[in-house]
Amino acid sequence: MKQEEKNGSQTANLYVFNRLPAYELPKAEKMNHPETTNPSETKNKDIKKRYERSVTLDHTFTSDRVPKPFVQLVHYFFGDPKTIEEYWKMVQIAAYKNTCEEDQDQVLEVGIQAFKQLIRKIKSMKIRNPFAYFYGILDRKFMGIFMDELEQLIE
Repeated sequence: MKQEEKNGSQTANLYVFNRLPAYELPKAEKMNHPETTNPSETKNKDIKKRYERSVTLDHTFTSDRVPKPFVQLVHYFFGDPKTIEEYWKMVQIAAYKNTCEEDQDQVLEVGIQAFKQLIRKIKSMKIRNPFAYFYGILDRKFMGIFMDELEQLIE
């Protein structure tokens, strides 16, 4: 309930709390109702079951944008196509950042070398984020290539 002034403006809110009468709890025998099925709940359970049954894809479902030699190497360690594509994406990002994306054969070769180096490091010690470590390896390798090409242009 709101109280109002004579001019129509609101002054304060007034709340009234009525106590409920104390009733006894219903007896247990009255509460045992047979369960009814809700069609929407049944439908949701069926949908969840279908998602749980989804088929896991292997390396053959990797995108065509990822070179086959790279897929053949990476799938021995990571069989998920999304993971393989993510590693290749790191190769492309590092190559683009260091302006080395023009020579695709060179990009592939550096990507394979960097992945081999990553696997060697993973086997020898624990790496918290393999994608970040892989990108660091790629960045250093592409930076070296960029610097070599820059020196050749200067000479």
